[in-house]
Amino acid sequence: MRSREFGSKCVVVLAIKALAIVSTFAVADAAEDEPLSEEEQTLEDYTEMEGAGAAASDPTASVNFQDIRYRYFDLEDGDHRNSFEAEGSYAFTPRFKLTHKLVGVETDVTGESEADFSELSLKPIFLTPMEPFGIKARLALGFEWLKDLGESSEGTGSGTDQIAPLAGVGWLPTEQDFVITLVQYFHSYDEDSRVDEVRRTGPRLIYIRKLPAIKGWARADFKGLIDHEDDNDFTQTLELQLGTMITQSIGIYGELLLGDSVLDTDAYDMGGGVALRIVY
Repeated sequence: MRSREFGSKCVVVLAIKALAIVSTFAVADAAEDEPLSEEEQTLEDYTEMEGAGAAASDPTASVNFQDIRYRYFDLEDGDHRNSFEAEGSYAFTPRFKLTHKLVGVETDVTGESEADFSELSLKPIFLTPMEPFGIKARLALGFEWLKDLGESSEGTGSGTDQIAPLAGVGWLPTEQDFVITLVQYFHSYDEDSRVDEVRRTGPRLIYIRKLPAIKGWARADFKGLIDHEDDNDFTQTLELQLGTMITQSIGIYGELLLGDSVLDTDAYDMGGGVALRIVY
């Protein structure tokens, strides 16, 4: 089992956050006066047309946002997991963005309450506008780095560090509707001694609808998972999200998370969440 000290993890996480913030402002200042190319302007106009709240829920959108989120998961045998998440994205240019997520959890899966940082995720994504079949769209190519910060024996971590390349297309069939088709392959490169290697493929389908009447949006996010280490066992979850922008830059949303109680997954039975969204 890999040894982890809570204080050391705090220092590492804060250092990564600080580096990301410094890099963000440095790149932003350097690019402030540079004119956009025609292709970049197309991407920027596309994002403006989507609306701030809906765009932030689209993984293929070039938008700056920060979510502060709480989620509750009802697990098997009456156990639970509280998840405290900070997730956001910064678009260095309309063609490139970096998404980050830091998760802390509290759970009683061992019979006692355990709390720790769970995961750090960094996801660089390259975006390219296109119009297949005459439909406005964006091609998204990138990868995700998932760093385990918890303890698998205590239920606060996965016990694996993973790399996950991804490819997707964000479709805009109308000015109100967004459809995202995406696939990601998860592969662990470091595992705890008692944890199996991860080799999984995750197809994903997202539908987002702008709701002008409430200055908000609705999202349905279907996530599949094919486990290549378990005879290609297929599991699935569905996340439903409804949000509204209180001001031009501040919004809130609620979530309903459907797991084994409705679909088929070992991750959780069902759950829910609330979040604050800041778009800038």
